[in-house]
Amino acid sequence: MHLPPIEPIADPTSLPPPPEAHADEPTAQGFEAWFAQALNDKASPAPALLHGPADFGLWGVSPDVSGRLDLEEVANNLRATLPAFASNLGKVCRAGGISFPPQLRLEGSVEIQPTLPSDARSSAVQQMLDDWPGLARQFRRLMAGFSFTRCSDALRAYQRAIGRLGPNHLATTLGQQDPNHASPPLSLLFDGLYAWPEEAQGERWRPLAGLEQLSREILEHNAIQPGTSWEQPLPIEQAFDQANVRLRTAHQR
Repeated sequence: MHLPPIEPIADPTSLPPPPEAHADEPTAQGFEAWFAQALNDKASPAPALLHGPADFGLWGVSPDVSGRLDLEEVANNLRATLPAFASNLGKVCRAGGISFPPQLRLEGSVEIQPTLPSDARSSAVQQMLDDWPGLARQFRRLMAGFSFTRCSDALRAYQRAIGRLGPNHLATTLGQQDPNHASPPLSLLFDGLYAWPEEAQGERWRPLAGLEQLSREILEHNAIQPGTSWEQPLPIEQAFDQANVRLRTAHQR
């Protein structure tokens, strides 16, 4: 399924540069911080490392003539870059004496380096990433891109569901979900050969959820059978219109 592109709010070339952050200012949390890091990244990929399409520019995607970014292309480029990241990480780990198994989970944070909670190899990996800033950069760009597309998929899933459930029912459903349902903590898992993204779900990790899975989970939570055909999603302004809400409620009785 081809996802609709995001409409721009302004010509990015006409916007002033973002102000520089100061040490005494609070750090932004969530995927916005990763997204800002990727947008402000002026460094070039390290020549000694393997690269993928997401290592360049806006994850290898150029806005169209209207300034819109194709998120499906972004997601494809991110996954196409994972083999290069896995190869780079494996080579550097072997050179540093870091062995597998167990798997290595690099959790995202707004800091320069990822975190490795409860992993005895944490200090060695942190030192390795200090010695290979290009690899740390590649990790941050992947995390920024996956966080961006994950949040976008959640918003599109909400748009799908709002036409079926109505705004009040959807609000109740989301209130029963994890507070970070739209933008959960992410990590990259590496087993020595392959790397893939996962998201936190409560106290556990699961593979990164996409649009179809998130849409299905919202509807299944409301006892709507997953085999039911989709209705055309309503535009947001119609979904919240009170006359439309009353009409849909009457049809559901």
